[in-house]
Amino acid sequence: MAAPALTRRTLLHYGSLLTAGLALSACSPSTGVDPAASASATESAGPTFRFAQGAQVLTLDPAATYRVESHRISAQILEPLVRADVNTGEPAPSLAKSWEISEDGLTYTFTLVENATFSDGSQLTADSVLANIERWSRLGKAPLTRMTQPFHQLFGTSQAADGSQLGSLVNNWSAPSDTSITLVLARPSRSFLKALTQPAYGLVLPSTIRADGYLTGSPVGTGAFTLSSWDGSTAVLTRNSSYRGQAPGLGAIEFLTIPDAEKRYYNLLEGSIDAYDQVALKDYVPLALDGYAVQSRDPYAIAYIGINLSHPAFDDARVRQALARAIDRTAIVEAYYPQGTNTAPDFIPALFQVKKEDMTQVYTYNLTRAQELLRASTYANQAIDFYYPVNLSLPSLPSPEGIYSLISANLVEAGFNIVPKPYRWSDAGTEDVSTTHPDYGLELTGFIGAFRDPTAFLRHVLTPAASAPTTISQASPSPSASASPSPTSTAAASEPTKATASYASICQAIDEADTHTDIVEWREAYKDINNQVANLLSAIPLVYPVSGVAQGQRVRTYTVSATCIDDFSTVHMDD
Repeated sequence: MAAPALTRRTLLHYGSLLTAGLALSACSPSTGVDPAASASATESAGPTFRFAQGAQVLTLDPAATYRVESHRISAQILEPLVRADVNTGEPAPSLAKSWEISEDGLTYTFTLVENATFSDGSQLTADSVLANIERWSRLGKAPLTRMTQPFHQLFGTSQAADGSQLGSLVNNWSAPSDTSITLVLARPSRSFLKALTQPAYGLVLPSTIRADGYLTGSPVGTGAFTLSSWDGSTAVLTRNSSYRGQAPGLGAIEFLTIPDAEKRYYNLLEGSIDAYDQVALKDYVPLALDGYAVQSRDPYAIAYIGINLSHPAFDDARVRQALARAIDRTAIVEAYYPQGTNTAPDFIPALFQVKKEDMTQVYTYNLTRAQELLRASTYANQAIDFYYPVNLSLPSLPSPEGIYSLISANLVEAGFNIVPKPYRWSDAGTEDVSTTHPDYGLELTGFIGAFRDPTAFLRHVLTPAASAPTTISQASPSPSASASPSPTSTAAASEPTKATASYASICQAIDEADTHTDIVEWREAYKDINNQVANLLSAIPLVYPVSGVAQGQRVRTYTVSATCIDDFSTVHMDD
């Protein structure tokens, strides 16, 4: 592997025109601005840290997106009531310095820090927090999408499996004093505090909140940094002079967009950037040989295929089973992901220890079985639109075009009629394909878990299934009917055509599991939920990806987080 590194060094030293072109690409509208142009004023207050991301940022309102590239920026500006410990993911003090929970587990009383100030100079008060809770509540009553799902989890209503209406988890809030907030839950919840740690729940200046709950402009918060400028490609953050905590070692942060992994690599070697996300598989060894630090994150992300349960091709459960068995996920891992990435047997990462041992038969690659299931099904060669992003690198999908090509080839070989639907990250509505393209068939997608609980994964993945027709499921005839699909020895024609699980029944089971205080009972409940998710088959898990951050020679301290929301106030680098 030494040869590639030598070749790259040769290009770097002797191919000045090439490297200059690559560096200048970071100055174009699609990749950022010239790093030297905005560094002068901030260097006196501390060094400027230039961080390159692999995908464009379209909004800085954390409630209007679930994309980590946006949340990584807004999290430096906004603070939640409670933050997640970078090592354990457990709730830790932030804008709430402490909290008390009633014996019945329903009432949470948060005591606020006394000296938190928004970057415009106004004080954080209990009324400020109440205004944010009202914002979350309004968003929780908005139509359910992937963006509003975090707010639906705590503030939205839902439907039980029997058709009855269920109230929201948080049903009351108040300010007992100028420095305290009380929230009352409808039921005990293991995930409540952890859910509050995600970037979507960063507190914003109340005057920036619109009537519909979204922001009037850029976020204004109490964090260590404040937004100085953002042109849609590069965001510049500077120190918040009103920040109550220890001043960060950085004078400024520049978030640049460089979609191409090769260009991110060369810009690091040239010193045009100080760190970048999404190290390409082929660059790990050359970076190590050249003395650059690369830190890998724990696998707390998932890549998967979403299935439109409203598409006529997928009404028959055997068609969805054929999809699940037709994909060679091991080949995807070997071709596009770094060491440590594993195929995903379900949608919940291994750290939660809820793996169901018999789940492997649901998603294991078996082309012959997939073809048998498809022939026995009602599938009539309907065209299936398959959406996938292009020209970017994501922690969950480092090379979406390549991954799509492998999957589509598998599906065509199994007998599916696949129509490619590539889209750019900046295309309108692409963050929620299932909502903006209701006739879609499949979607190659993925995301990072935003907080340390299985609900961070399951509720996101299941959201499109909320609009599935009731005919997709039928009542379970026996307790065993919710188990995983039949083994391959069973004739394909005898496989059930309807799922015994439904979106409502799974969500109700998740709510019930969330009340368990005993860890063994909690894990067993989620194992059963995994069975139900596999029975409904509204999505197919692919891999639990590992991703890495490369650091330049000036960087002395950089701490990675499994959620990709790294705290840049802890970064230290040479001037």
